Amino acid sequence: MCGIVGYYSYQAGDSKIGRDVLLAMTNLLAHRGPDDGGCILFDRKTKAFLPFRTLSDPKGSHYGHVGLGHRRLSIIDLTEKGRQPMGTDDGKVWIVYNGEVYNYVELRAELADMGYRFDSTTDTEVVLKAYLAWGVDCFAKFNGMWALAIYDRRSEKLILSRDRFGKKPLYYFDNGQFILFASEIKALLPYPGVRKKLNLKKIADYAGRHYRYVDNDEESFFHGVMQVPKSSYMVINPSDRKEVHRYWHLKPMHSFSQETSENELIDEFRRLLEDAVRIRLRSDVPVGCMLSGGLDSGSITCLAARQNNNFNAFSGVTGSGYYDETDYIKEVVEHTKVSSKFVYPGAEALFPTLQEMLRYHDEPVCTVTWYSNYLITKEIAKYNVPVVLTGHGGDELLAGYWDHYHYYFDELRTNGQDDTAELMAWLQNHGRPLAEYEREKHYIQELGRNPGIEIDKYSKYLEYLSPDILSEARMPRLSSPFEDSLTRRLYLELFHETVPPSLRAEDRNMMSFSLENRLPFLDYRLVEFCFRLDDSYKIRNGQGKWILREAMKGILPEKVRVRKDKTGFNAPFDQWIRHENRAEIEALINRKSMTNEIIYRQDAVKALFEEHLSGANHYMFFWQYINLNIWMDTLRLS
Repeated sequence: MCGIVGYYSYQAGDSKIGRDVLLAMTNLLAHRGPDDGGCILFDRKTKAFLPFRTLSDPKGSHYGHVGLGHRRLSIIDLTEKGRQPMGTDDGKVWIVYNGEVYNYVELRAELADMGYRFDSTTDTEVVLKAYLAWGVDCFAKFNGMWALAIYDRRSEKLILSRDRFGKKPLYYFDNGQFILFASEIKALLPYPGVRKKLNLKKIADYAGRHYRYVDNDEESFFHGVMQVPKSSYMVINPSDRKEVHRYWHLKPMHSFSQETSENELIDEFRRLLEDAVRIRLRSDVPVGCMLSGGLDSGSITCLAARQNNNFNAFSGVTGSGYYDETDYIKEVVEHTKVSSKFVYPGAEALFPTLQEMLRYHDEPVCTVTWYSNYLITKEIAKYNVPVVLTGHGGDELLAGYWDHYHYYFDELRTNGQDDTAELMAWLQNHGRPLAEYEREKHYIQELGRNPGIEIDKYSKYLEYLSPDILSEARMPRLSSPFEDSLTRRLYLELFHETVPPSLRAEDRNMMSFSLENRLPFLDYRLVEFCFRLDDSYKIRNGQGKWILREAMKGILPEKVRVRKDKTGFNAPFDQWIRHENRAEIEALINRKSMTNEIIYRQDAVKALFEEHLSGANHYMFFWQYINLNIWMDTLRLS
């Protein structure tokens, strides 16, 4: 896990960017890679190249048509042999790479059989040799998370690539003369041509609509700063052309044969999840897990502890009975005998922590969950456990959210099946009102006729925006190759709605403290398997994640395995607004600021705040309002 930067000059502009700019860009990512650093400049005309260390190279005015920079967090092969930028023996192909390709051991063996030799035990060298062997087809062979840049001097092409789900970030800025790229937006800013200018469309999405619709495209909160698309690679050549190619699609596949038994599918699911955990335990440094009391993180912790006796678990709890899963966490800890640490996030640190967070995140944070996650991550950093597994992605893969049941009911009715038994089990297990069933039934039926209403399902606050920002509001684009109700909903959450903003927030939180997080549920083999399953393997007898519950029999404590409620790790932010943080929020609302003058209708925000104090719940609006205020103050945006 690291940070990468670089630039590439087109022949038309023939621009050269110097060592000083490249060095400044690289060292702005020191938090992502505190262990080492390096840069290299290439001159296209003379064919010369100049490598230098970011930490010790003497100053000098060096320039090049292409530059690569890297900050290293040492996880696999801690020796200097893992230093980047890394080049081939003949110096013709170079790479800077952020992430982990978990199946590098198997790929290395395959490449060795083809005659390739290796000087290190890093996965970076495996990625480089894989490109030599298979070209851009190598990306489809990788199982992991990555953002990388390969400069192929043989063709003078730059190749940028991201993993299937966009776990690792890769931003770029293109002015027609050259393209700059970096793991984080802040590392693009040393070049004077990159302005800290607001992307008003993105602001309108964030401030006026639900957070779900912010990270569903390649734009950022900065005007002109884009992201390399996930599941894709971008080829950039000297003639000022960018070609984007998608190397992986999650698309409808044949369902499993009726001859495949239920037990066989459960066994195969367990095998895939166990293997996803196994390869994510590959590390030359200690590994731990972020453990809530839920089914997903509990399953990952139990599977990891079976394969690694020296395992650590970190848990965040409120300690107040509100969103508190301490009892379930203790069940897993006692069952696995892992080393356990508890963290207690509170309201008193909210504003100073957000100020600190946003300097790392560069963009507003999607939900208050990531405030609590940041505090937990900060605590983990004290224990020398650089790699952390999490259970994120399980809800979107296996139907773990409250509304997933309603899409399942709809699918049963659409297929001519009676949904009464599932409905009664759902009512009994979750205590939801029958009126919710009727309301959601009507909504999903209408959704079939008018997909546009999907955007309006969650809280909207467009009316509180200024006219100028409101004029930038747009309808988010949602698309799915799946037609049945539940599978379509899961796909949209995985690729457009809940997973993308969570991946962005989790990456910045972890890398703020030089930590790496790994997500077994987003192993692409497991994802493809689950999207082939019949819906009944996800929801059955009024409970979600049915196949996971069955697969974890005898592995996960029963109290956790069969629990019917779902809490998730959250914070009582709606209460904090009314009490602990009330004065600070009132000060934001009443002050004269660019946020209040440009983005919001200040009087309308004041009225909404009074409404919340009186008992209404507008916590999401005020979370986003606070974020935008602090973000704009911190970065001095224009």
